[in-house]
Amino acid sequence: MKIWKLALGALTALSLSSCATPFGSGNEPGQMLVPVNHTHRYAPNIFVEDAWAGNVDPHGGGGKATCCIAGRKDWSKPALVQWRWGAEDDPATGKIIVAGEDRSALVPFPRAPHRINKSIKDDWSREDFLADEIYLCVIFRTVDKVEFAFSSSATACRHK
Repeated sequence: MKIWKLALGALTALSLSSCATPFGSGNEPGQMLVPVNHTHRYAPNIFVEDAWAGNVDPHGGGGKATCCIAGRKDWSKPALVQWRWGAEDDPATGKIIVAGEDRSALVPFPRAPHRINKSIKDDWSREDFLADEIYLCVIFRTVDKVEFAFSSSATACRHK
């Protein structure tokens, strides 16, 4: 049991330290990015500010995370999200029936994420891991609407 806790602590410390890029003069930890798609379109390139958030299949996502949007002190300002809806083709003919589309939106944050203020040298509990919102869910509700939510795990983004 102790080895499991050490391994989990080391993995979390690694993910937190790899995403601790300062934003401006701040020293806030970054957020791992998790795209979730509730639409019928494929999004091959998603960016939040300057960070690549990955790709997401139609009605998919919420399982993998990329690193990361830089930490920020002011969560009241929106972030620029840019994405591309992939082209759709007719399976029978192979001809494109819907062209790819580049999109962008300024998306507000729902609030500041809840972050546990511990170092990698501190003891971490399961409750700490469940409360520490290190993931930023990038949720495509419709082809025109994208929103953010915070989560303590990448897979929990699916249910946001």
